[in-house]
Amino acid sequence: MYSKKRSDFWKKVASIVSVILLLLAWYGGSTRITDNQSGMVDQLLIKGDLLNQIDDRLYEGRIPNNLNPVEYIGLGSGIGYGGMTEVAVTVSSLGEIQRIAVLSSKDTSSYLDKVIQSNLMEKLLGENIKSNFEIDGVSGATISTNALTEAIKRAADPVRVELFDINRAVNEKPISYFRWLDLMAIVMFTMAILVNKTRHRKKSMFNWAIMLTSMCVFGFYSSSLFSSSTMGILISGTWLSGLGNYTSLILLSLVILYIIATNKNVYCNTLCPFGATQECLAKLGNTKTISLTPVFFEWFPRGLLLVTLCLGLYYRNPASFSYEPFGIMFGMIGSIYLFVLTTVTIVTSLVVKRPWCRTLCPMNPMTDFIRFNRQWFKSMLNKHLAKREIMEANQMADAAVKSNEVSK
Repeated sequence: MYSKKRSDFWKKVASIVSVILLLLAWYGGSTRITDNQSGMVDQLLIKGDLLNQIDDRLYEGRIPNNLNPVEYIGLGSGIGYGGMTEVAVTVSSLGEIQRIAVLSSKDTSSYLDKVIQSNLMEKLLGENIKSNFEIDGVSGATISTNALTEAIKRAADPVRVELFDINRAVNEKPISYFRWLDLMAIVMFTMAILVNKTRHRKKSMFNWAIMLTSMCVFGFYSSSLFSSSTMGILISGTWLSGLGNYTSLILLSLVILYIIATNKNVYCNTLCPFGATQECLAKLGNTKTISLTPVFFEWFPRGLLLVTLCLGLYYRNPASFSYEPFGIMFGMIGSIYLFVLTTVTIVTSLVVKRPWCRTLCPMNPMTDFIRFNRQWFKSMLNKHLAKREIMEANQMADAAVKSNEVSK
């Protein structure tokens, strides 16, 4: 009993400290962005020595003893996979593009690197913004490409208005339209709930059907399964300004709401594409189920997820600190570290059942956090209600005593 009380005490401390650290990381990140952006824009001057801000999206570069600006810098943004991609475009006084720089991006660095290495931005140097300029896409990084091209066009627009009084900007809603994948996520999650509740003799077959469908649709087709970066996007609030793909966020939100409502997690065993992949590999090999009881395997994934979320909030790019092998497994895009981790996980899945799920998966710490705080809140509420009932009972007893005294 004493050991459990002490364990619960330290879990409460860890829960409170985690929330405080996340809030501090979020606040520190907002301050860092404000300081960095002005410094980054100042470095984009080519001919000018002095930088003057005209409005939020437009700067002008001047040289001493010259009345007219020698260049302009426009800022623009486009909606990428993880949120806004901010771009600055340096334009000469004649309207020619001289430099393009990515100020910030919330997309996975591997996808953004693929777009930048395609020389997409270099092809636009020398183009005149007075006319419409076309930007070629990059295969395999469609959402990141669209975000960058949209940001470049929006960055050029305030300069175009200033130089030529021409406005070609199109006002778009930051929230993307509801797609069929988003509807599919809701339908599949509903089916997962029904399958987990049923006692039908073919329950296992239904579960496998959902797992394989999820692996194909949310895994290999769209790579829409959620990860630690999705958790970072959710708690940072960047999704309010727009995302290129809401499917993973919808899945995560449904999972969290269902755990809060029922204390049950149907995602891991029924919907997770990577979990389904491990189950398929387990069928190929002679796997064994192992139980990891040491405290290390309980607290290390929690600390890893907390550090990942804090870094993502501070640098405003959760995707850059994601450590899951999903990108390599379903998109073949990622760092060499993730490639090694994916290979190790695949090989291990042939001999151990769900090795990733039992070790580093961020879903377990998130589920533990929600369940613990749910139970903590529930116990405090029950104690409050019990105290209230005792007070009401005492008040009724006092009233009865006073009534008897009056009657005497």
